[in-house]
Amino acid sequence: MEIGDIVLDMYRIVGILGEGEFGKVYKVEGLKGKYKWKEFALKIAKDEYAIEYLWKEVQSLILLRHPNIISLISYLYKKDEKRLYVIYELMDTGNLKEYISHQSLSKELVLKIFADITNGLAFLHQMGYIHSDIKPDNVFGKKILKGLVWKLGDFGLLKTKKGQSLISVKGTVGYIAPEIFRNEIYPASDIFSMGALLHYILTKKDPFDVESDIPKLKRNKNCDYKISEDIPQKTREFIKMLLECDYNKRFQNAIELREYLKTHEIL
Repeated sequence: MEIGDIVLDMYRIVGILGEGEFGKVYKVEGLKGKYKWKEFALKIAKDEYAIEYLWKEVQSLILLRHPNIISLISYLYKKDEKRLYVIYELMDTGNLKEYISHQSLSKELVLKIFADITNGLAFLHQMGYIHSDIKPDNVFGKKILKGLVWKLGDFGLLKTKKGQSLISVKGTVGYIAPEIFRNEIYPASDIFSMGALLHYILTKKDPFDVESDIPKLKRNKNCDYKISEDIPQKTREFIKMLLECDYNKRFQNAIELREYLKTHEIL
């Protein structure tokens, strides 16, 4: 696909937003009807694994409508091309990793990002889902009249049954809860990832990203993390709560976490 190409007779490619696991993510402009002049993001799945992954995300997003979850606009599988086209709302500030790579964040913005993602995750948990891949790359910002809103994206690894056995360990090293290495997953597993996410927002490093002779994967598996001393003490204690090695000692879901945030200062 090239800039200027017409896709699905409805959209024109106007730019490239980035490169994902399955190829480029395109910026497209609507050409007809209610989508005319509006801009969106486009992913195209071409091989069997990519199609299966994106199709799972599509099926999830059809059911998940929330202000802090990226919206699915449309999708189409073209049998003759063996391609799945998926159109999403455009998150114009990009992902969180890109956003904070070249700037420091105010206390207010850190709290806003964390609260927004907690709200989106609480909705997921309420609906019976587990995200299982929370990380800065899967958090996206969008400009609105009142500033920025942050949303959770990438639902290809979404799980629907707490405590279920996993066939294999999936996720991103540095954000994986220890029980996942034992092939178990719970809503509390996402809470662990939220702790690693908050650490990254504050330091631009996950809590396993330290100098060590022990491989990062092994340290993550053994829950051998280190919280940066540059983080304020009360925030360090809060992150420790989220990074509890025993999932029974964490918040059991993001609904509990959201309630905690209403009555406690974390930064």
